[in-house]
Amino acid sequence: MNALTAEEVLEMLKSSLGDALLEHEIRTYTAGTKKKREYQEVWIKIDRKAFRKAVEKIFSIDYPHLHFITGEDTGGDIIEIIYSFALFHGIPWKQLSIVMKIDLPKSELVLPSITDLMIGAETNEREIREMLGIEFDGLKNKRHLFLPDDWPEGKYPWRKDEYGVDDMIKHTHKSVKEIRREQHG
Repeated sequence: MNALTAEEVLEMLKSSLGDALLEHEIRTYTAGTKKKREYQEVWIKIDRKAFRKAVEKIFSIDYPHLHFITGEDTGGDIIEIIYSFALFHGIPWKQLSIVMKIDLPKSELVLPSITDLMIGAETNEREIREMLGIEFDGLKNKRHLFLPDDWPEGKYPWRKDEYGVDDMIKHTHKSVKEIRREQHG
């Protein structure tokens, strides 16, 4: 497949998503020191109900490279999830990033898993589930990645409405003070 322009990809997304495409912009950057080149990113914000449709549209354009999935508790009742994909990966100076944002109300923290399309998304989904409390419908492996197995249910370290880290440490296997005592006698 030939690489498409950012404008062409954005038009395909607009056509597919309609009113579910809430915001969009194309950002252009310059890279390089001697030979300057431009590259572009398509930034979109979509309605959460159109998430799977948006991802499937991206996959239909070109099998993407997943940069990352992350999230942020914006305060209040919303957690923002951000997916970053690269289309036309490996085509010099034609790679196109798509950054997709979705607002999830804290009362309904569920998104479909994309692991059936891209198994490599599992680690990212597990991390977001563990740190922000978002459930990924269809995610088979729900074991913790970073937190101990006995971490209290319903405690999410990246959430602004959580207790402080010091409060959570008492629930881990060993506190920082205990570890330091063991290391330094």
